[in-house]
Amino acid sequence: MKKIISLILALTLVFCSFIPAYSASETETAVLRDTAEYDGYPFLLVRGMDMNLLTYKLGTDEEEPAFKGVKAGELIGALLKSIAKGIIHWDLDVFTMGVIEYVDDILGRVACNPNGTTKYDVSVKEYPLAMSNYPEYFENLPEDNESEILKTATEVFGAENVYYYAYDWRLDPFTHADRINEYVQRALSETGKDKINIVCASMGGIMTESYLYKYGHESVNRVVFLSSTFCGTYVTTDLFQGKARIDTDALYNFLMLRLGGDNFLLGALYKALYKTGAVAGIAKLGNKFIEREIDLVYDEFLRDSFGTMPSLWALCLPDGYDADIEYMFSGREDKYAELIRLSGQYQEMAAARNDFLQEDDDFFFEVIASYGNANIPVYERGGENGDGTLESGPMLGFATIAKTNETLGDGYTAKNPERLSPDNVVDLSDALYPEVTWAIYGSPHVACNYGTDYSDFVFWIVSCEGRVTVDTNPDYPQFMRSSSQMELTKY
Repeated sequence: MKKIISLILALTLVFCSFIPAYSASETETAVLRDTAEYDGYPFLLVRGMDMNLLTYKLGTDEEEPAFKGVKAGELIGALLKSIAKGIIHWDLDVFTMGVIEYVDDILGRVACNPNGTTKYDVSVKEYPLAMSNYPEYFENLPEDNESEILKTATEVFGAENVYYYAYDWRLDPFTHADRINEYVQRALSETGKDKINIVCASMGGIMTESYLYKYGHESVNRVVFLSSTFCGTYVTTDLFQGKARIDTDALYNFLMLRLGGDNFLLGALYKALYKTGAVAGIAKLGNKFIEREIDLVYDEFLRDSFGTMPSLWALCLPDGYDADIEYMFSGREDKYAELIRLSGQYQEMAAARNDFLQEDDDFFFEVIASYGNANIPVYERGGENGDGTLESGPMLGFATIAKTNETLGDGYTAKNPERLSPDNVVDLSDALYPEVTWAIYGSPHVACNYGTDYSDFVFWIVSCEGRVTVDTNPDYPQFMRSSSQMELTKY
């Protein structure tokens, strides 16, 4: 049992920041529609991270997914093989290396070079023209949230006014800023408009922020940051310092909120395991494994795979950046010099955020994120409130927020009571942009599925003219609740 838990924890450590947020609804066949009467701004979606987008030798006879995916049979085989090796040699390092070899086999082509460029011939299929040029995309609509957004956008604005930036999310955000600018300028040229509306989902937040930092917002009417990384993430900041840790309460919340705790029998089982100390025992065992094997995992895999991806360095929070560089690259500064230089530029961008990301009479932005779910609890701040993929605090512009399944307390007093959620969990008083930030309880990451209330809400914002705040529409107050089907209700 100890070996099984150790394998699960090791794999979780690798995958914790790379969970695609797949659509919760069945995908219908999309209707690619032209809307000749539409006379508003063109629409650009800057999508989020998805391992499945990465393609090896794209456009050749050897084309195949760069990410092989986790198959149950292969996982069990790797587990048994690693256990056998560990027992034969009576060495935990041998077991861990077996796990690393398996993970490297399915993820090895995703790695980058020490300078942040792609290590293998891996790229992503792009859609540089208006979506009306890609009817095949809608004939077999991918089952992900961004495709649901595109489907809605083509019906609202017409496919000839909709653009889609799919990209290699591992690489330099400033390079992506250049590409986004190309998309923006092409859209303006083709539609004859002088501005564009942008929705950026998840990782698309830091890419869009890089574009605004580098090119300004002269060509942009509105940006909607949707479950966005525009302020960075705790998970990247913690793991790049080696702060891998399992908290008992965070593990319990993960079991209850993510692994079937709504099922009566499973919920009862998890509660029993928690009350008897079994969950604490698992956490303690996992932490012992992490402490014993963490250097090996970083040296043999993480540093030269995820640690070489520039996009992840753009997500490091300023207060942890120096420690991240020290932990990942101390004594190796020459080898990773270019990556260190790029990461320093991302910190400069973060420091300038409030200077370049400001509304004026010609540019507007809004922030939407969810809370009330548990993220994978294998890093120091893994117990922070989240949407099941990322932490809500940074996504909400550093709101004050209680930990998962907790409140801010009976004695808590908000600086601005109007900015305190009715459930006493989220306080937006000191968030970066409280007047244009919505916090939604219970919805999944990038929750904007076609035909849902959530989608109606997002596209209401996109379609508005001029400034929109949390007080503009009483149907969409600052704090709302979402069902599993993304039906929105007021508190």
